[in-house]
Amino acid sequence: MGLKSLPKGSLLKYIEIRQLCLMNFKVYISRFACFFILTCSWFCSSAHDIYFCGEKIPLDDKLVIDKLMNIIKNQMRYVNIAALRRNPYLPQVERWLKATNLPQDFKYLAIVESGFKKDIASDAGARGFWQLMPKTAIEWNLTVNDYVDERTDFDKSTYAACKLLANYYLYIRKNFGISSWVLTAAAYNNGIGNIKNAISKQGRNYFSMKLNPETAAYVYKIIAVKELFENPELYMKDFGYNVFNPLPPENIESFIEANNDDTGTAEFSTMKVDVNEADGQHPEELKEGTPIISEPVTQAPQGRIKYVSAKVTGKYKKIADGDLISIILEDDLQVQNRFTAKGSIIQGRAWIIDDKVLVDLGYDHKVSLLDLNENKGVPLQKLKNRERVKLKVTENLE
Repeated sequence: MGLKSLPKGSLLKYIEIRQLCLMNFKVYISRFACFFILTCSWFCSSAHDIYFCGEKIPLDDKLVIDKLMNIIKNQMRYVNIAALRRNPYLPQVERWLKATNLPQDFKYLAIVESGFKKDIASDAGARGFWQLMPKTAIEWNLTVNDYVDERTDFDKSTYAACKLLANYYLYIRKNFGISSWVLTAAAYNNGIGNIKNAISKQGRNYFSMKLNPETAAYVYKIIAVKELFENPELYMKDFGYNVFNPLPPENIESFIEANNDDTGTAEFSTMKVDVNEADGQHPEELKEGTPIISEPVTQAPQGRIKYVSAKVTGKYKKIADGDLISIILEDDLQVQNRFTAKGSIIQGRAWIIDDKVLVDLGYDHKVSLLDLNENKGVPLQKLKNRERVKLKVTENLE
């Protein structure tokens, strides 16, 4: 029976039902589209933002983020962050970098090179805190002979390394018009001549260059150590145990075997660090015409920072890695497209690092748990019910 043969009342009823179905379908599609857009927007906005010396790492490139995560996973087996944080050379390197006006992120280059061990030597002949080759060390006024090797002198080798980094940075900027500390770091590993040729033939993007395996992984390793230093709680949950504790688990060999992956990158056996000596001296006054670079160095954009008041809620007498920590908000928490009202409870996994509890609240780099002095983490003795804390919320300017 065709529509034309239907009684008039039935035909009108059919048309009304059809129109109603179409309207409902359009509403459904509209709501789904809004949900999809908001979901995509939140997903994109919650992605990692990682900087090295002020340069944003292109984590929109899947190859880059996969390689970085693999290298972070490998570095976690070897980097004893707890020992490195207490290492007496770390604050000295920071002072040298500040005095020579170089980015602070280069302290992580020193860790990758030697783990602050002065007698480390490579098969190629590099030696010392900054793994300088003999010829390079001599070019930068260090004495290297059968009797004296100033590459093992902390102050002299650090100053030479700072001059070398500054020279490479200025050379790249002068010859290619690029202000890039990423390429500077790559040149430190592979030599300025090789990086000059790579830029000439392949362009300015280190992350898309075809380089030798060691140099291709070098900047990733520095960034990996930086991330493990500055945001350890974001990486703890995926790797089975707290590698930041001074002692590894008894079954470390089985853990490494179970988590082994082929990244095509060399593993640094020098990353296990236990430095007790402190023969370097503080560079209170630098000589020989410092600062090396008189202009301000590029720093990572801080974004819009705000603080949200909160309190710990619950009892935590025997806190262990991976336990849930509950935080009750005293202010509204707005993180881009995610809104949580005042009075709500948010939770995150706890990780004990250097007698502090760091918590991954699930907002990536954008929300960090601080104590009232605005230091990251909460001291173990202060992790108790109704203890006041702060949440640092960082919104990108981009």
